[in-house]
Amino acid sequence: MSGPHQNGHPHAHAHRHGLREALHFVSRFITRPGTVGSIWPSSRQLGEAMIQQVNLKPGDVVVEYGPGTGPFTSVLRERMPAGVEYLGIEFDHELHRNLVRRFPGMRFHHGSAEDTADILASHGLGRARLIVSGLPFANMPENLQARIIQETSKALQCDGTFRTFTYLLSSLNPSTVHFRRLVADHFHDHHGSRTVVRNFPPARVLSYSKPVRKNN
Repeated sequence: MSGPHQNGHPHAHAHRHGLREALHFVSRFITRPGTVGSIWPSSRQLGEAMIQQVNLKPGDVVVEYGPGTGPFTSVLRERMPAGVEYLGIEFDHELHRNLVRRFPGMRFHHGSAEDTADILASHGLGRARLIVSGLPFANMPENLQARIIQETSKALQCDGTFRTFTYLLSSLNPSTVHFRRLVADHFHDHHGSRTVVRNFPPARVLSYSKPVRKNN
């Protein structure tokens, strides 16, 4: 049954809002393919896998690179204990604005993951216990990959965890292979991977810990 009441339902509003964000994501993929890794936002199932078996406690800091349309952010909001500090770093202006509106009470910074340590300091936050990334590393120039991973190891606690993902279809892409070698050079431990088939396209979660501190 249709009518004004249905159109004003909060779930209908949320659906329209989410669709608008997703269409912006598709537009960005078409016009600036180097800034996103897929034509469609990540799934909730991938978001669940990205934070699985990470024990957060009050006082910890969680950083999210490229929250985009918020699939990982939604899971983090539900799962983070009270007292955990969250900071999302989003480069796209419109997506950043939508995140601020959609997730009141959560902290977002319009900027680049290349500057994570300085961004944390500007918000009065210490090193992160968990950094999760939705960035398209496989689409990035190698020097940009290097800057972000170096900054990640600098911004993470000694016992912290860095989680990112790659798409199965791009696993043999030279840029993806270079990225995995690069991350292995900046972290002592790689905890294997988990494949998430309920994502478009299917993805593999990568988990790293014990960052190697390197001086520039």
